[in-house]
Formats: sequence, C-alpha cells, structure tokens
Amino acid sequence: NYSGSGIFRGTPYSEGFRGFHYPTYSPHLRHSLPNVTLHLSTEPPKCYPYHLLMTSNYRLPSDVDRCHLERHLSNEEFQALFHMTRLQFYRLPEWRRNELKRRARLF
Repeated sequence: NYSGSGIFRGTPYSEGFRGFHYPTYSPHLRHSLPNVTLHLSTEPPKCYPYHLLMTSNYRLPSDVDRCHLERHLSNEEFQALFHMTRLQFYRLPEWRRNELKRRARLF
C-alpha cells in the first residue's frame, strides 16, 4: 500500500471522519447526572436568621442553597446587611455580589 512517495494508497485522505463512530452512552450514566429541573421552584426559599446562615456555621439547614445563602435572608436582614434592596443587589455584576457576600460571611 506504500507508493514510494510517502503516501499510502489504501487510505484515501478524503475519507475524513466518516469511519469514526462516537461512543454511545449507556442509560445509567444519564441518570447519574443531577436533575436541575427539580431545583427550579416558583415558591420563595424559606427564610432563616443570619446567624444560622453565616459560613462559620457548618451545620446549615438541609433545604438551604449553599451557593446562594443570601436568598434565605428576610428582606429586613438583607437590607440591613447589604445596605440595598434585593433588586439592586442582583443588578450588580457577579464578582461584586460575591465580594459583598464574602464580607458578610455568606460565601
């Protein structure tokens, strides 16, 4: 199959990826992925006092979203802690919100 000029005759270049087959995944792998649609809820998250949500508290209530602890604050505590409304807070860029949450020990 070698032509002598450095090119193999048996495998044409134009074949490309036609012979390549992508692996098929078994159904059990799909079930191991988290189902994010279960966490989407229209009801507001349950409110907890600030002292229970601080990051120094390792035993958070089971229904608390650890990535968004500020969502579980009451509106009064939220405004007292961040000195702004929730609407103003969520209009900020993510890096700024994360910095404010670090300062409030909610990160």
